[in-house]
Amino acid sequence: MERLINVLIDEGMSSIDKPSGIGLQAIYLHKHLSKYCNCRISDYRAFKIIPRGIRKFSLDTYINLQRFYSNYDVVHYQNNSAPLFKGRGKRVVTIHDLGVFLYPDTVPFIYVKYNQHSIRKAFERADGIITPSQSIKNEIVNLFSSANPDIIFPCVDGVRDIFWENVTKSATIETRHSLKPNKFFFFLGSLSRRKNLKFLLEAFIKAKRKGLLSKETILVLGGQQWWGSRDFQHLLNKDFGITTLGYLTDEDIVWLYRNCIGFIFPSIYEGFGMPIIEAMSQGVPIIVSKIPTSIELDKNHNEQMLKFDLNNEEELIENIVYLEKNHNAVKEKLNYGSLSKYHFDNVAKQYLEVYEKVLSN
Repeated sequence: MERLINVLIDEGMSSIDKPSGIGLQAIYLHKHLSKYCNCRISDYRAFKIIPRGIRKFSLDTYINLQRFYSNYDVVHYQNNSAPLFKGRGKRVVTIHDLGVFLYPDTVPFIYVKYNQHSIRKAFERADGIITPSQSIKNEIVNLFSSANPDIIFPCVDGVRDIFWENVTKSATIETRHSLKPNKFFFFLGSLSRRKNLKFLLEAFIKAKRKGLLSKETILVLGGQQWWGSRDFQHLLNKDFGITTLGYLTDEDIVWLYRNCIGFIFPSIYEGFGMPIIEAMSQGVPIIVSKIPTSIELDKNHNEQMLKFDLNNEEELIENIVYLEKNHNAVKEKLNYGSLSKYHFDNVAKQYLEVYEKVLSN
């Protein structure tokens, strides 16, 4: 009989209001992993009373101290950082990407320095490292001689439960924002420099002004503004055919995927690209930039996506115009293949295998 291991999923972002990205992954990993082992998730809501500027450093101090009395076989740190003190259990760290090394100008300076330090230390301290794609493992091995490839395990991120449901839950976003089905393109993610939104907005507006797109067609952006959004703040204007929705519920997101002409993901760099898989799960035509992770996903799913070279505005516009004119035909022929490995039950099992390998070592 196999030993039932004790696991802590440690991620401060899962405790905040309106979690996104990493926080949501932690929440759903905990939910499904609890079926297969003794699993808890950290709760750092009490840290909200601490001023934002010093909250992260206070959290790091607390995490280091709790290693002395942690009673878990494995503690899985979800965001690049491994604590200094070892404690009893094994330390597993998720390194989502190397953007702070490869594209440091797309994130704040203090964020760059903190995460560069955290990632380097993770290579020294972690008993196992998880990456969301093979591309990120390859980058780590190529850039860091100190990284041991034998303890780096690519594990895909999971698609949240609502995306597997056949019945559409009611969403009021259509009436709140006067959105018309099949009359808009959709982007989901942080409104930030790294997502390459200035490039997308300028290309879309140019296509509209040249009359290459219908007057009714708009571009809808979902997500909260983050660092670098000032670069394109002047373009976030309904007069240009741009609608911004801010933070979205899962019900809203599902409706937007199912009713858009196509999903556009123009990012400069990604560790995985979860919105791409979400769009696939809803049978949506997709336009992506030619970056390693998107190319990897495309190859894994029958090369169905329309792609453009970064900074090739003409190619992006051609893809947008083509998809608007041929939306129904493209959608009918889509075949992304099986997406079952992104179900959180299967993701949880994959993570559990990593924990067991780390414990056996």
